[in-house]
Amino acid sequence: MLDDFIQLAQIPDPAPIAALYRRTWGTEPPDFEFHAVASHRRPDASLQPISYLHLWLREDTCLLGGACTDGAAIAAMPADQRERLRAAGGAMLQVTRFAIDLYGDRCEGFFGHCGDNRSWAVLARAGFEPTAFPNRIAHWHRPLPEARKRELVQRVLGFGTF
Repeated sequence: MLDDFIQLAQIPDPAPIAALYRRTWGTEPPDFEFHAVASHRRPDASLQPISYLHLWLREDTCLLGGACTDGAAIAAMPADQRERLRAAGGAMLQVTRFAIDLYGDRCEGFFGHCGDNRSWAVLARAGFEPTAFPNRIAHWHRPLPEARKRELVQRVLGFGTF
């Protein structure tokens, strides 16, 4: 367990992660739907965001995107905490699993676009799998017939880039 120094939460406003998002993506974070964040609880009890994920519920799907992690903030953590976080799969894995647990009852599948090998390694550990379409990934958190999975993937492709 990491809850003695990591807080996982949904935040109503992306302002606490805006600087991290801008550094990672070069733009402002989305200002709609849901924001999941992993924060380091520092010795003074203040919270430092270390990983972020945007979630967008569309019909019976949930689109994930905008993932970013603050390597400098993680490097500034005490060594024992860094090692525990690393051994648990890292901040992005923690925030992704949190989001799946939080929104799993509101959708039939989670979908993302992933072209980065490092991100893919984390998302595969969270249970994502490739689809038949380049860089499009899916997480099936409940049993679904293959025909339904194909239908959902096609619908998500129709949403365009997210």
